[in-house]
Amino acid sequence: MEQQTEQANREKALVDAFAALRKGDFSQTWLARFSDLSRTGVRTFAREWATLPEAVRVDTVRRLEDLSEERVELNFGRALRVALDDPSPVVRQLAISGLWEDESGEMLERLRGMLRHDVSPDVRSEAASALGRFSQNASVASHPGEVAALRDDLARAVRSDASTYAEQRRALESLGPFAADPRIIETIQDAFDSGDHGLQCSALRAMGHSRESRWLPLVLNELQSDEPELRFEAAQAAGMLGLADALPLLLEAARDEDAEVRHTAISAIGQIGGRGAVRALERLAEDAGEADLELIDAALEEVETLIEPFEQPS
Repeated sequence: MEQQTEQANREKALVDAFAALRKGDFSQTWLARFSDLSRTGVRTFAREWATLPEAVRVDTVRRLEDLSEERVELNFGRALRVALDDPSPVVRQLAISGLWEDESGEMLERLRGMLRHDVSPDVRSEAASALGRFSQNASVASHPGEVAALRDDLARAVRSDASTYAEQRRALESLGPFAADPRIIETIQDAFDSGDHGLQCSALRAMGHSRESRWLPLVLNELQSDEPELRFEAAQAAGMLGLADALPLLLEAARDEDAEVRHTAISAIGQIGGRGAVRALERLAEDAGEADLELIDAALEEVETLIEPFEQPS
């Protein structure tokens, strides 16, 4: 009896929260009730969710994602998984974004299915982007068949004439960690050689995600591009590749006229780390503006923290 009463109280709490949403009340008090749903709670949530107007569902998913970042103790994963099946493509797209921490096998399969079959190109593009986190974990995956299936799904999305431009770019970026495969190397290279600005940017991002040193000469060349967006992507890729050979050109990029390029280059120097990075950051600090100096100081602190444990006692 006590258990039934508790369950009834939880269901009432959810129903009350939905009633508040219908009235336009999106306060944390109500939204927090969607955290850590039980199986019964998921069924109640799904039933009530279907009765909300689309605009309210869109607003709710956005707010759930924001709230989960503000209050890490809240977990809206089960609620957002319900939203993955929403009839609104906007809600489905936002739900994928909100589930950015979910690295479960179930989520991988959901995203692969959405990439292949969702009717909305925006949702397919979001799924392709979200699959990137699974690509980055592919090297430690315990099921080679799943890894191959993910790689093939992404490659198919890049090459398919049925894919939109956005889908191709997001899938290309997520393919980066598979770039030890000769077929994926060719796919990335072809995209970069296409001369299409957007595909070149995505190819550079894939190169960074690959962690393959083979791409460093091309990345360093693009650090000197006339196009700020290419310089930005090249700086980001250089940081992800983590090779000290990139430091001289990153030091130049950290003085770029474009603020986004400068800031990305500073962060990239910090990512590469080591004594060479410390010297580069100290040189930058000598004549940096206030906004840049804040980033330089943060990068220096991070690099020196990583170096200290390896310092030999005198």
